[in-house]
Amino acid sequence: MVGRVTTLQVKREHRRWYVIVVAEIDPEPLPTTGRGIGSDLGVARFLTTSDGDVVANPRFHDAAQERIADLQRRKARARPGSGNRKRLRRTLAREWRKLRNQRRDFHHKTARRLVDTCDTLALERLHVAAMTGSGAGTVERPGRNVAAKAGLNRSILGAGWTQFTSILVAKAESAGRRVVHVHPAFTSVDCHACGARCSRPRQDIVVCPVHGKLDADLNGARNIAARAGLGSGQALTA
Repeated sequence: MVGRVTTLQVKREHRRWYVIVVAEIDPEPLPTTGRGIGSDLGVARFLTTSDGDVVANPRFHDAAQERIADLQRRKARARPGSGNRKRLRRTLAREWRKLRNQRRDFHHKTARRLVDTCDTLALERLHVAAMTGSGAGTVERPGRNVAAKAGLNRSILGAGWTQFTSILVAKAESAGRRVVHVHPAFTSVDCHACGARCSRPRQDIVVCPVHGKLDADLNGARNIAARAGLGSGQALTA
């Protein structure tokens, strides 16, 4: 693999220093597999593919949340400028760094597995910043289900969809794979088999008036595949 270094950066995180090397790499196409999939990113499951593969959500943030919250409370109570406060700040930074590293490692491994086994990968063009906006509303028009919205926002941000998508696209480009981004509207609630609008009584299922109960994530992944031209539907790229 031939690479040309384009950027060299030095970054500091508390007591740690990092050298960041950005290089342009010539693609090395992988052997074709004959597999093209739609991929639906979720919260309960991290990812579901249109051919039925499921990647569980490891929920690293949930596992670390209590420990991080305790450290934050102790740091807030500690006297400013004290040695104890400095130690707590370092410990807290170490916990956040561990969480970021766990999530990044999971994203890299998941993306690698998909790129190695697929010729074409279809994804929704998600706008995560808009999806995780505040649900509080205004004084005149307060939001509803604010606590539930806040919990959903934490789950979306904790899953790291934006980082994962960037890693997946980069790996796909370096392997000569094709990535198609499709419009995300109604992928979960339109029946992939007939196109009818479904009801969604629970997060994990949708109910089609023609085909009955469907797995919501699998239904979404198959709609994504169809919109990318990988199934029976028409390509609808964003």
